[in-house]
Amino acid sequence: MCWYSQHERIDTRKAIEGEELIVRDFPAHGRWLASAVDPGTPVCIPNGCKLRLTNIPRNLQKELKVGTEVVAEFREIYQRQPQSLLAKIFLPPRLSFDVLLFPTGRSLEVSMLSFEVKVDVLSSAVASPVPPAEDIEIERIYVDR
Repeated sequence: MCWYSQHERIDTRKAIEGEELIVRDFPAHGRWLASAVDPGTPVCIPNGCKLRLTNIPRNLQKELKVGTEVVAEFREIYQRQPQSLLAKIFLPPRLSFDVLLFPTGRSLEVSMLSFEVKVDVLSSAVASPVPPAEDIEIERIYVDR
């Protein structure tokens, strides 16, 4: 989620191992994670960070095939810039997005998390780089907020 501060021009701070995060909307910037202590500042989650999600709503549990609590891995997924002129014209310019990868093989964009979900930072270790989105298989699901 560190690219968020670069593209959105908003101050962020790095996640601290052991801290509790909340989901909140930042006006004109979208839905992100923030510290429960300082909810006004988005938190930068390093790639490969392990997060424990609790208080997961039933509809999300069903879609992700998880219980009320689960450990997920945060990943920044990058998509290559379209090479053809037609692709550049017709495809939206979306180069990166943040996802949570679950043990069930499902994934969910961080921006799709519900407000009631609580997130604990278990480890802030940086993982190996993720290949471009077309090189890996991620099953994307869509849920109502």
